[in-house]
Amino acid sequence: MIRDFWVKNYLSIRDKQELNFLAKGPASELVAEISEGVFVYKLCILYGSNASGKSNMLIALNEVFRLLIMPKSDAAKEIGGYFPFALTRNEPTEMHVSFYANGIRYDYEVAFNKRFVLSETLYYYPRNSKALFYERTFIGENVQADIKFGSSLKLQVKTQQSIRENTLNNHSVLAVCRKMALTEDIKPFSVLHKWITNNYHDVDGDDNKERGIVEILKDAYSVEKKRQFFNQMLQKADLNIIDYKPVLEDRFIPQDFRERVMQESIPEEMKEALLRPTKDSVYFVNHSANGSFDIALGLQSKGTLKYIRILDVLYDLITNEHVYYLDELGEDLHYDLLFYYLNVFLFNSNKSQLIITSQETALLSQDIINDNRGVVWFVEKNRETASSEYSRGDSFGLHKNLSLYNSYRIGRLGAKPELGSIFVNLEE
Repeated sequence: MIRDFWVKNYLSIRDKQELNFLAKGPASELVAEISEGVFVYKLCILYGSNASGKSNMLIALNEVFRLLIMPKSDAAKEIGGYFPFALTRNEPTEMHVSFYANGIRYDYEVAFNKRFVLSETLYYYPRNSKALFYERTFIGENVQADIKFGSSLKLQVKTQQSIRENTLNNHSVLAVCRKMALTEDIKPFSVLHKWITNNYHDVDGDDNKERGIVEILKDAYSVEKKRQFFNQMLQKADLNIIDYKPVLEDRFIPQDFRERVMQESIPEEMKEALLRPTKDSVYFVNHSANGSFDIALGLQSKGTLKYIRILDVLYDLITNEHVYYLDELGEDLHYDLLFYYLNVFLFNSNKSQLIITSQETALLSQDIINDNRGVVWFVEKNRETASSEYSRGDSFGLHKNLSLYNSYRIGRLGAKPELGSIFVNLEE
């Protein structure tokens, strides 16, 4: 889980902006005790008008972990995640994240530009006491970075030197775990790297944008526990679906396309895939008073398909310790289904975290949200600087009896679009 995060000079964020997920105590199902006496919100909802910068915070959260674990093979490659604020494009981006992995707290801070990691520090709390993991400083373009390691790691001298030699100026020290076989004494590095890789996910769920619905459902179908979960959640969602089944469907391949493929100079396995006579698909079993019947995947609604995608995320959240960022959650879903989804997460997860952006302001009227205002953040653009600013829901001094929803609706909390006249004048 993430304890807190801040970022400076990134996309629409010019000045330092922070998200803090710390809660005062175990107030509700929204809170998890991540370590003794430390309570963290499991849910975060970002609200704001279009183009306010909500999604940019998710991208920044994604980037700090991506930068931490992804190596480069060539020192000349640029850092792809460098997107500075337009008016300070010659200055470095700075990020900080305090997070937990395997129950241990880590504090990571990094500054980078398009070509180099200028500085980074990683501290950890192995026995609830702060200790240095590593500290790195940029020296020069063709010069090895200055890297210091904490004594508590007990790294051999040759291991330290090997890490220094393999750390290029355009990736983190921890990312070396992906580049080389390391000795047993570097286990703290590999354990942390593996945890981040497996438990901290990209915006909208790693490769889910590329994975099709068929692939998601086939994967779930092959694991009994996951298949049971998908069936239960599809039934409870009132979609009139009681089951689903992967099937093979015949493909129609025009003769002229077949001939063109056969003439191409491409590998035989690629030709075989292009000319495969069948394709994977899914049929859903629907129920009625007159009996059950099958409906093809292509006939399902857009909302049903969106729901299936986020079920994949929900399964991870309630079966292990994961952190996911979902952009515009609620899009294409009925409001009741969205709120139901969030409740399933909150009441069935332990130390997972879900950070979302949403336009569904009705969530603010729910008691569980209104009573835990620290889970809500309001985002708006500063008119003078065009930079995004983020304010936590419990920072406005609202009386507990005042409705968060009504306060936001009347503009008391900001983060709303200021719209012009509805009349259009084309004569000017």
